[in-house]
Amino acid sequence: MDRLKPSQAAAAASTLAQAFADDPLMHILAPDADEKRRLDVGKWFFGAAINYGLRYNGEVSCNEDASAAAIWFPPGHTHLSPLRMLRAGMGAMPFKAGINGTMRFFKAMPVMEAFHKAVDGPHWYLLAIGTRPDVQGTGLGGALVELGTAQADKAGIPCYLETATESNVAFYRKRGFEVTGETEVYGFTLRGMARQPQ
Repeated sequence: MDRLKPSQAAAAASTLAQAFADDPLMHILAPDADEKRRLDVGKWFFGAAINYGLRYNGEVSCNEDASAAAIWFPPGHTHLSPLRMLRAGMGAMPFKAGINGTMRFFKAMPVMEAFHKAVDGPHWYLLAIGTRPDVQGTGLGGALVELGTAQADKAGIPCYLETATESNVAFYRKRGFEVTGETEVYGFTLRGMARQPQ
């Protein structure tokens, strides 16, 4: 895995959109959309998230064809600034996801922020990770998780992430994460998960 090059950003955004195509996050953001529409919204959303990572001290990584990608934020950069989010492209959300999707997203955000704020002290934050469906189960996701956890272990600090799918909870538990908080939003269970240094 290497640092993502700007020329790989579109492919990485497409990968994350495919990985999250049926994720509760996308159903919150694009509630009335069909699969194609959710993919389009996802490409825009993850493109903006990648842009944020590239511009504001994130560690955006992928493999050679960007069929696996992750956005980590190191200690000192784990609070995502609303102003920076706007500058990275999130200001287009009402036009890309619609007013309803935007309102739903901003209702879910404070829940996630509350879980995140409960993490004490410096930590690594995994904002997003995904692999294209045709390469899932090949170990690429685990390798991307390890990019952050290895650095956190070396520094003796925790890692944090959010997820809304039960299968992801099992995936992260195998890598040392535990659920630290959960709540229901729009019928989906949103969870914060933290991993202590090992």
